[in-house]
Amino acid sequence: MTNQELEAANTELRQQLEQLVARTEVRLTRLTAELERQTRVYESILASVRDYLYVLDREGRVVYANPPLLDLWALALDQVRGRTLRELDLPEEVAATLLDGARQVTSTGATVRSVTWYTGPNGVGGWYENLQAPVRGQDGRIELVAVSSRDVTERRRAAEALRAANEQLQEADRRKDEFLAVLSHELRNPLAPIRNSLFILDRLGVPGEPARQALAVIGRQVDQLSRLVNDLLDVTRVTRGKISLHREPLELGELVRRTVEDHRSVFGEAAVRVVLEVAPMPLPVEGDASRLAQVVGNLLQNAAKFTPSGGCVRVSLTAEPPASRVVLKVADNGLGMASETLARLFQPFQQADSTIDRSRGGLGLGLALAKGLVELHGGEINATSAGLGRGAEFTVLLPLSAGAATDAAPTVPARPAVARRVVVVDDNVDSADTLRDALRVWGHEVATAHDGYEALVQARTFQPDVLLCDIGLPGMDGYGVARAMRADPGLRRITLVALSGYASPEDISRAREAGFDHHLAKPADLERLARLLAASPSAEPD
Repeated sequence: MTNQELEAANTELRQQLEQLVARTEVRLTRLTAELERQTRVYESILASVRDYLYVLDREGRVVYANPPLLDLWALALDQVRGRTLRELDLPEEVAATLLDGARQVTSTGATVRSVTWYTGPNGVGGWYENLQAPVRGQDGRIELVAVSSRDVTERRRAAEALRAANEQLQEADRRKDEFLAVLSHELRNPLAPIRNSLFILDRLGVPGEPARQALAVIGRQVDQLSRLVNDLLDVTRVTRGKISLHREPLELGELVRRTVEDHRSVFGEAAVRVVLEVAPMPLPVEGDASRLAQVVGNLLQNAAKFTPSGGCVRVSLTAEPPASRVVLKVADNGLGMASETLARLFQPFQQADSTIDRSRGGLGLGLALAKGLVELHGGEINATSAGLGRGAEFTVLLPLSAGAATDAAPTVPARPAVARRVVVVDDNVDSADTLRDALRVWGHEVATAHDGYEALVQARTFQPDVLLCDIGLPGMDGYGVARAMRADPGLRRITLVALSGYASPEDISRAREAGFDHHLAKPADLERLARLLAASPSAEPD
């Protein structure tokens, strides 16, 4: 190649190189402009968010901080870039927590959370929730740590306020439970001697129709007061999930028949006719007999209350096709309900009778309690009414069990087959004396005591078969009496029965732990007590 040709080639190559450089410079200018534009966009985005954002390198030096964070620190970007958090004069606890978190991120690749208290240069402090996450390069290595901090002061204050409010509610709930327990005790205590006295007068016979009518009125009112006390406590236990069921196989038809018969007098007094229709086939369910009887009884009481004289209540029980559930219906042709009443009917303390005279009485707890007990049995309950003056119908659906069961009604002896020696312990003299006299009517030998120490003396001297003991005694309470008797070889054979106004599941459990064989709530069901005494063994030594 000649010199002239070589010169021409060099010139052409130089021109191509200049063109390439020019194109590269143009492209680089465009890329730089695009990068600057994207940086401005990202910085604008980062500046607009409420969180405080910054980036640390692997040595914990600040690479970037968004404007909100710079404002919080009262520093400019060039004052923080390339410096560690400690070099920024942050509080030592904050700097240590964040730098430890950054080291965890770079060593493990895991996201680290922390909460720190930071007081800014303006003297305003607050709680900050920090989230530290890894930023990886193209080779997958962790190159940076991205940090997001958020002011959670108000949220923590709200949480603290909520926690304090919950604690206050729990304390109020605890105090309410204590109040209800004391209330039940104080209400049941006077009811017990009244019921005992009624029993005695009824057995002895009171001359004159007016006197007999007066006794009947007192008896009904005592029963009503007892129901109100029990409903008040039971509905509280149901809503708090503190009620337990004693499930057993039972035949629901027999239970419904018995419960209706038990309430015949209620309908008779109201001059309301009751029609009972029970399917001829067995209707076995798995449930708590006393609680299911309570459900049926509450529905019957409600029907009697809102059905006028001359009305009719129909009770039907059958199996729902394909025989997977049993259906109980209690329908009346009474006052009926408006739609707004139906919507809140099963809520506690809701009254269908909102008139000022409150002529139908009640606390508005019976239906709420029925609903809770039905649902505990895995069933459902609902109510319908065509409107005011057009009656109402309540429907209970319960799952049928696989096998039938017999649920024979227990027999109540008019007097015991064997007379027992009994000690009645109660600091309420009226309650002790009237129960003593009621038991003597049945032929039992009865002694009384009015405190725990006297109870132990009577137990040793009188040698009873059964000791009926109140819990709230002066000096030594009923639990102490039970423990002392169980520890005494000469007394441990005696059947111990707690007879108390404290009748929550916790009270019953505590009584059993202390050594009681049975627990009866005041006022005692005398028929149940009669059965219990008849079944109790003699305490005489072998």
